[in-house]
Amino acid sequence: MKSFLVFSSMGPDRPGIVSEISEYFTARGINIERSRMSTMGNEFGGIILTSGKTEDIKSLIDDLDSLRAKTGLEIHVRQTKAPGHREVKPSIPYRMIATSMDHPGIVHKVCKVLKERGINVEEFETQVDYNALAGANVFHMTCYFTIPANVRIADVRKDIARVSDELNIDIAIEAVVNK
Repeated sequence: MKSFLVFSSMGPDRPGIVSEISEYFTARGINIERSRMSTMGNEFGGIILTSGKTEDIKSLIDDLDSLRAKTGLEIHVRQTKAPGHREVKPSIPYRMIATSMDHPGIVHKVCKVLKERGINVEEFETQVDYNALAGANVFHMTCYFTIPANVRIADVRKDIARVSDELNIDIAIEAVVNK
């Protein structure tokens, strides 16, 4: 039987971490289905959806201390369902892109609007970079979410526009057919 496992890790960044993690999975017959890995400051962080035979997943879980010792990473795992078995209510996928001068509270205000409407965030990415043209740090956000069928899209747009005006953020929302 096939099982799925979410694997998350964090620790000091250095060359070779991704190679060591993927080697660990490959040696146990485990497949990487989906992953997000990044360096933040001086730290490496990653989250990986893996799949494999149930006995191979169990063996991986039982032997995590060897990977922890080899990589120096904090590692957490959780068994999960296959992506296609996830219970999802009928909804429309959207992408939101936001850009503004950086300041605290942007993520909170935008996510609060989504939460109040019962909207699920599927993916969320932010970054702040110094922009020489602007002479300041510029915030950029990309967010994928799904709007339930019972939520009026016009109401979501109105609420997001209010946040956009309040915080002086350029926000664009568009329906996504394929990601």
